[in-house]
Amino acid sequence: MPAASQAENAFVDHRGKTITFAKPPERVVTIVRSAPIIYRAIDEKADHIIGMNKDSLVRYFTKGIYAELLPEMAKIDTSAAQDGFVPNVEAILAQKPDAVIQWAHDEKIIEPLERVGLTVVAWKCCTEQDRLDYLTLTGQMTGRDDRAQAILKAQSDTLASLDAKVAQLDAAKLPTVLHIDKVADQIQVIANGSQNLALSGVTNPAADNTGEWWRTVDFEQLLVWNPDIIVIPAYADDLNPKDFFDNPVLASLKAVKEKRVYKQPVFARTPDAPEIFLTSEWLAAIAHGTDFAPDFKTQIASVYELLYGAKLTDDQVKAILESERNAPADKYVDIFG
Repeated sequence: MPAASQAENAFVDHRGKTITFAKPPERVVTIVRSAPIIYRAIDEKADHIIGMNKDSLVRYFTKGIYAELLPEMAKIDTSAAQDGFVPNVEAILAQKPDAVIQWAHDEKIIEPLERVGLTVVAWKCCTEQDRLDYLTLTGQMTGRDDRAQAILKAQSDTLASLDAKVAQLDAAKLPTVLHIDKVADQIQVIANGSQNLALSGVTNPAADNTGEWWRTVDFEQLLVWNPDIIVIPAYADDLNPKDFFDNPVLASLKAVKEKRVYKQPVFARTPDAPEIFLTSEWLAAIAHGTDFAPDFKTQIASVYELLYGAKLTDDQVKAILESERNAPADKYVDIFG
């Protein structure tokens, strides 16, 4: 273990509160859903995570790529929070944690923990900077700031290279992209999500600066926007490109006619995961071609090895890219192989 991890460290959480540890905490409970993924990536092991939100287990560790790569996560106690982020204080106290990671947005979900003497590290949500801070804060907690900085550098190097390419595009001709996660009588779109689509050289016709994440619209509104590309979020398990291509009501949409409807890769399943930056490259390649994500499959393998010490198989890379579900979509196989 690096010598730095043995020294007392103090840092400021997202409430502006100074947190001090005489040594890196050995018993950590996480209530933030994605915190176990981030903590595992920085600490390089799960040994110090003794409890987590039940939602974390259900969403991330019962099936899918994290369940395959990090089977140890499914063995962690899930009594910290059963529904949402309200802490089960008695269960957490029984685990004798050195620290609890909790959301900062509501004092009512922090105060009961601090009242009984627990140390709470608070994270706020959900800007791009907040996500970078999760890595920094976890590096400070674990005494593994070297790891946090290495991961942050991988992100910043990738996005700087992407930004240089996107800067060459004609800003007046950027393609429009609509993220749709429900299709029924009404259609649910992500109007004001937290992903910075400008990084990929695309625009979102549904954005209205209200701060509301979702909007529900009818087909007529969809036709007015008539996006160049439709993206199905990774979490929308029951929706695939084929559902759009087979739907006669949607047949007149440009993105449907041109078969430019794509399922997001698995690495976008949680917007807080350390590998989320790959989503910007993926979307740029979808919108502008292979040059915007060269050797992308190799890069995915490299990033997962850096983050999780995992050596992905070709089949796992294809699964991460949703290659099977995206097979009917235009040029997907050409772009990503």
